[in-house]
Amino acid sequence: MTKRDFTTKNFLLVAANGGLGRETAKHLINDGATKITLAGRTLSKIEEAKRYLKKTTTQNPLLELKTAGGFDMLDPKKIETAINNLETKNPFDIVFLCAGGVFFTNDYQTKKWNQKEIEKTVFQNVFGAHLTIKALKQQNLLSPNALVVFAGGEGARGIPGMIASPEFRSKSELREYIFKTKETQAKYNPMNAIGVSKLFGALWVSKIASLDNSIDAIWFTPGLTSGTNGLSGMTPLKRWFMKHLVFGFMNLIGKAQSPSKGGRKFADCLEGKIGANGDLLGAPKGQTLGRLVDQKPMNPAFTNNDLIDEFWLITEELFGKF
Repeated sequence: MTKRDFTTKNFLLVAANGGLGRETAKHLINDGATKITLAGRTLSKIEEAKRYLKKTTTQNPLLELKTAGGFDMLDPKKIETAINNLETKNPFDIVFLCAGGVFFTNDYQTKKWNQKEIEKTVFQNVFGAHLTIKALKQQNLLSPNALVVFAGGEGARGIPGMIASPEFRSKSELREYIFKTKETQAKYNPMNAIGVSKLFGALWVSKIASLDNSIDAIWFTPGLTSGTNGLSGMTPLKRWFMKHLVFGFMNLIGKAQSPSKGGRKFADCLEGKIGANGDLLGAPKGQTLGRLVDQKPMNPAFTNNDLIDEFWLITEELFGKF
């Protein structure tokens, strides 16, 4: 996809009110995109993002900037309702799945669905994305050869000193993590949980990329980005410490970047300048930021077909056939 043809494509940006989603939209508009739907859990916040974009982007008389609320990634019924209520009835050519977050608690968090207790971070970050694409397909709101970009993260292969490298030696270990028992709940670590969810997002993208010829799927991370909504679950004191001291220092030494810089890279991916179907792209091994490289050699789980198939089997057990 070239810059010449992306300008008329129909975009859906999920979690467009967050730092990365909003800045990605800003770059897309300034680059000439003319059809964008901003989506998120709360319509008021999405409308606020729309006002921000109108003030800070190049005025284009061709721009159609729509908004949609109700995209609660922890509620399958709300996701389905939100998609049914979309203002546009034209299929989307490009979908950006940027919703997610971390639950900063000391205890294992679950979401109950289909009589199962499911690890909450995985549900919000991955199953919510799956349900979004599934509902779009059911409503014929994905164009042929649609591009789906899933917001990944370097935590999927580990970040030294921050997130342990996620390891799953068998399908049963993967299943045990998603449906974890009370006996193992004490091992919960919120930063490691986000890493695992990003890994599972890569497994999901790999399956979608090989399974559905009508979708091109890319797992993409622009590198560690500060100033996003990912810290919203922290206590005010911890959030201030992380935002102003930890991330401030990491920005200073080049280990993290602003949402604008991260959004620029996401916009390039959505515009077709970076990545191809099935790619998993991010920073170099052992780093949080840097030139974009293939992530697959950095964690054997990325290319483990048993794990990919098992994760997909779980999505079908929970939410039905794709």
